[in-house]
Amino acid sequence: MINNEFDTEIKYKLFRTVKEILHPTISKKNISDYKIILDENILPVRVFYPKKITDIEKVVIYIHGDGVVSNCMEEYSNICKNFALSANCLVIALEYDEMHDEYKKVINKIMDTIKYLYEKLIINNIKENNITVMGDSTAGHIIGEINKINNDIPIKKELLFYPVFKTKYNKSDLKNEDFNIGLIERINSYFKDLSLEDIKTIDNDNLDKCLIVIGNVDMLNEDVAIVSNESKKVDYVQVPFSSHGFLKNMDKELSIEVFSIVNKFI
Repeated sequence: MINNEFDTEIKYKLFRTVKEILHPTISKKNISDYKIILDENILPVRVFYPKKITDIEKVVIYIHGDGVVSNCMEEYSNICKNFALSANCLVIALEYDEMHDEYKKVINKIMDTIKYLYEKLIINNIKENNITVMGDSTAGHIIGEINKINNDIPIKKELLFYPVFKTKYNKSDLKNEDFNIGLIERINSYFKDLSLEDIKTIDNDNLDKCLIVIGNVDMLNEDVAIVSNESKKVDYVQVPFSSHGFLKNMDKELSIEVFSIVNKFI
């Protein structure tokens, strides 16, 4: 057994197959924690089940944003739970700790995990078209990098919420400095001192379609629109009266609108 920092804090079930995920013997409040072990790498995942855990057909592999924040999954658990229940799908959320200075290493780790999940899900009769890779904010850049460097994963569908594609913003990019300065600082801090290129297109030979959902008052709108216009595979939807990070703070009306969009896509 390989030990790491997670062992002393959270007791994960260890597994090398997704059979238990798809057919759990015990479900505690429809959420279970696991570790995927690939060679010497360990990546914790949190699994969120729909109301009916039998005959699961649709799966979402979720990569959270704000990777420089430790224990990010705790912040995203409610989002993932709502996706599983509202879209009637299984959500497998990948956890990763602070990635600064090891960005490319973490991308490879995430990529290997996604590849593993695809292989095992398909073996267990989940169709490729029923698997969606989803991410928000800075996870947009992670998914973009994975698209560029690996076409072995048969990703058919991607769902991106207010994705960050640029790695550096200046105050001149701001239309409303008071409203957006905090977001600028967080993005610039996330990519600080890392030699990375901006994502300029959704580049994946296997991809059938991609949906980008962003708030209409998000400062990233212009950059996201440019990327989406570069690919015929990308649809672009703006959510009214919403800014960056709206998934964390949705009222009932916004939730209905967002999940209506999601359900049609996945």
